[in-house]
Amino acid sequence: MKRRQFLSLGAGAGMAGLAGCTLGTGTDSARKKGPTVALEDVVTGVTFPTGMVFLPDDNRLVVERTGQVLRHTDSGLAEKPFVDVSDRMAEIEGERGLVGIALHPEFAENRRLFLRYSGQLPDSMSADEYSHIGVVSEFRANEELTGVVEGSERRILEVPEPGPMHNAGALTFGPDGYLYAAFGDGQRTSFEEGKSWWYDQGQAAQNITDNLLGGILRLDVDNTEGDKEYAIPEDNPLVGEKGRDEYYAWGFRNPYKISIDEGRLFVGDVGEHTRESVYLAEKGANHGWPIKEGSSCAPSTSIGHSIADNPLNVFNPKTWQALTNRVSPVKACATPKHAKGEIRDPIVEYQRSGSRAVTGGYVYRGGRISELQGQYVFGDYMQPAPLFAVDPSHDGSKPYPVQELVVEGTDSGRLNSNVLSFARDPDGEVYVLTTNFERGSGLVRRIVPAN
Repeated sequence: MKRRQFLSLGAGAGMAGLAGCTLGTGTDSARKKGPTVALEDVVTGVTFPTGMVFLPDDNRLVVERTGQVLRHTDSGLAEKPFVDVSDRMAEIEGERGLVGIALHPEFAENRRLFLRYSGQLPDSMSADEYSHIGVVSEFRANEELTGVVEGSERRILEVPEPGPMHNAGALTFGPDGYLYAAFGDGQRTSFEEGKSWWYDQGQAAQNITDNLLGGILRLDVDNTEGDKEYAIPEDNPLVGEKGRDEYYAWGFRNPYKISIDEGRLFVGDVGEHTRESVYLAEKGANHGWPIKEGSSCAPSTSIGHSIADNPLNVFNPKTWQALTNRVSPVKACATPKHAKGEIRDPIVEYQRSGSRAVTGGYVYRGGRISELQGQYVFGDYMQPAPLFAVDPSHDGSKPYPVQELVVEGTDSGRLNSNVLSFARDPDGEVYVLTTNFERGSGLVRRIVPAN
């Protein structure tokens, strides 16, 4: 599958405009050889697993992009899906599908779970302007934890998506009890004519007033407010400010996978032309896209429109050529006047040479691999797929140095499959969710010590 077809909860950042944004080509995280690890098969018989969570009875729920959530026990996959939403989904295309799952923090008592999928457009919306609806829905599991209660779906949020790309999809709960939902900018590609409203607004990730794209949303799903099926946490950064109250952080291109550890929100943001990035997202902060790609000025910035209200909607080949040659025709990143929030650079970034799309992961809290304790483990989608680890407590300058793990039993030291997602069990062990298109099969594997 081609890349175009796939894809800290701390103090608020300053809201009175953008920090200086100098032109640059970005610096790769220093990379060194990390520990050798093995991969232990846990779930077989899946095709395109996009997420996994763990039930209180120690069984697992595995998300298939095609619309099914599968229950996995020590005996294997259950014959009947835990829940199947394929009948209400848009056609599988690009990044559309069932892409996110999260259990409520009190799932053991209330049996509430949340899914993120690509819903069908209603008749009232034009297919010329929109691709699908990004849906966040709540379901209630039955007492046996073998499936959901029929008719229990409650749509929490519906976000119109302009294209089938850059849709993100991850869901997670924070220690504050709120649901965090990742949405991409919804663009098709930088090179083709997009949806008119998307282009008119100067790219969605910087337009935090008129849409809910290109950011991390923070929702109170235990309450409702007005005509919404959720409430707004009173300390969300745009409450009382100009902008949508749902936003927690913005300026992301495709924050495909997110996770929270000890109050820190990790975001793996898939790049466009040059950079793949991992952020420690900050409340109320702007994470740059499409002003910047990683720590660099984004190549799609137009020289001719660099001081206009909307400088980001015109692709200028001269700018792209100058940036790839590391010759700067401008002194600062072009910034639309409506951009808001102080820009934060990633903690990890690397060039796309030999890699294609970062897949965010989890901080390792297990007890089997001491070298990874406290390290954020993540990977890259493209095959052969590397696995990385970074110390998020690094106190030096950005970007932080990373280790590339060596996968035992492979010629390259990398996975011979595509990395779709990661998961972490209650013991803190980390799992890798992969697919192999040539074989048409997927796997869930646990990272374990090498033999």
